[in-house]
Amino acid sequence: MGIEAVEEFKRFYGRPIKVYEASITESRGYVFFLIRELRSLDRRLVILVPPSLRLKPLDGFEAEETGRFGEKSEGGEFRFFVCPCNRKNASELRKWFPYTRPQVIGLSPAVGTGDRLGLATPGHIRAVKGWRVLPVLAQQSIREMVRTSRSPIDVLNDVSWGVFQEGYRGGFAADADHLKSVDDVKATFETGFTMYTIDPSDHVDDGADSYSLKELKDRFEALPWDDLGCEADGYLEAYVGRRFTLPDLEKGRTIELAFSEETLLRASVKYAAAMAHTARMYRCLKELFGEKQFDLEVSVDETEVPTTPLEHIFIVSELRRLGVKFQSLALRFVGRFEKAVDYIGDLDEFEETFRVHVLIARAYGPYKLSVHSGSDKFSIYPILGKLAADIIHLKTSGTSYLEALRIVSRHDPELFREIVKYSLSGFEEDRRAYHVSLDVSQIPNPDSVPDDDLERAFLDREEGRQLLHITYGSILTAKNECGEWLFRDRIKRLLIENEEEHYRVVAAHIRRHIEAVWRTEHA
Repeated sequence: MGIEAVEEFKRFYGRPIKVYEASITESRGYVFFLIRELRSLDRRLVILVPPSLRLKPLDGFEAEETGRFGEKSEGGEFRFFVCPCNRKNASELRKWFPYTRPQVIGLSPAVGTGDRLGLATPGHIRAVKGWRVLPVLAQQSIREMVRTSRSPIDVLNDVSWGVFQEGYRGGFAADADHLKSVDDVKATFETGFTMYTIDPSDHVDDGADSYSLKELKDRFEALPWDDLGCEADGYLEAYVGRRFTLPDLEKGRTIELAFSEETLLRASVKYAAAMAHTARMYRCLKELFGEKQFDLEVSVDETEVPTTPLEHIFIVSELRRLGVKFQSLALRFVGRFEKAVDYIGDLDEFEETFRVHVLIARAYGPYKLSVHSGSDKFSIYPILGKLAADIIHLKTSGTSYLEALRIVSRHDPELFREIVKYSLSGFEEDRRAYHVSLDVSQIPNPDSVPDDDLERAFLDREEGRQLLHITYGSILTAKNECGEWLFRDRIKRLLIENEEEHYRVVAAHIRRHIEAVWRTEHA
């Protein structure tokens, strides 16, 4: 009944539309599907009601247009409702179709696919199909939401509509990334996020490795012992001399680690206050969720100094002592994980140190190791896959935005040049939020680059990718004197006009990441 009714609606409707065929679904006798108005490019939800059904169950949806179609002689007319893809209807959609709601993913390996424009979800879904890796389709930090003028509910709604459009029923998560305050937690909880990444980096003391022993002891005594639920003497007694054994069967060795007083003092001064803050955030989440489940990640990756194996053990031990149940942990690994470029550092050193972190996670888990700023780090993906494919959570974010800009460069070269020039003008300001080594003198003048070479010059080279990656906020929030978006609407219109190409490009790029890490996990 569904397909035939949709075809009859198309003939009746009169205006040019595109029907997203994968979205056509029947529920309780009603037919639901998404369309794109080809003149306005607006996406809408259409609901068809057979003559035999009443309208009462549809009261939750808000319609812009209603009517009837069909032959009365064949049992009566269909009613139709054309509904905007707005917040109210997204909320109702999630009630009717559970697969459009995020879920808890627990210890399953996962890939996060941040989307700064709200249009890439179909591409992300196509990238993960056929792989035993769960997608975190709604992944955005509060910082990223501010820089893109989006809210938590905007992020989740865009994903729900994308999931429905693709007819995807494989399940996905929603990660409220890099949360730093209780207010952040509450805002994303009210929206319906299922995963919470606590970022206590403001409470990490990066200077702990360089303090003198006297200063170290003074800072140790000043730790928030009430929040930590213990006293300094008890801390020393619990950790100093405690030995940790890590069997490394592949290498045929056993690694022995132990805290001396000094290594404990440095680990405590560096991370103890951060763990106390994490525990406060966790208790807030527990109170909000009650008996319901959620995923928790603890992230200490945004710090200056790499996390040592002993510090890894200390973090896990403290989280457990404080009653924090977590599913994944993001450490500060050796080397540099700069935005939009490959890993910078010694690959042998990364593999050896990462191996030890994996041994710790396996011995003292279960939990996953989360790799932040993980996009485009193709040189380390084979290492991640070889050592820890079953416990990896790989987070990507801005790389999908960069792939979207490929569409701009192909279909509106002048707009792309405007974006590059604006990015160059604001680079010094935007770089303050990132650790990047970009030398903008290596960026060519976009006016001197031929149209056909723009993509290669700026999106196939690391210098151009990093420039465009870190300036996304300025581009997506820039307005002219009349308060109109300078770039945002033009970018989105181009992507909608060329949406299948956009989906293909994004899917291919994200699939490269998945294939490189999870080569053996294809369904």
